[in-house]
Amino acid sequence: MIAIAFLVGGCRDKGLEQLKTIRDEVCACKTPSCGEVAMKKVPQHDVKSDHRVQALANEMLACMAKLYLRDRPTTDPDAEPATGSAEPPAAP
Repeated sequence: MIAIAFLVGGCRDKGLEQLKTIRDEVCACKTPSCGEVAMKKVPQHDVKSDHRVQALANEMLACMAKLYLRDRPTTDPDAEPATGSAEPPAAP
């Protein structure tokens, strides 16, 4: 993920709008795979970094982290099963 920050870390103003669009797309995703597809749209060419671009990169990475955490299964044995779980309810 740090590599992504460096890749994103430097677009000029013309690329700033493109990064904002990508950030919005990543943050609107509901699954990690959706976010990964959106992150692949980040420009891969050598560009200069500034504080605005770095802030966008941080926001994209924060959204990806939330997606990964949301997708992670719980280890709490007392947690309620996820809605739509394949497990049948316990017998009385």
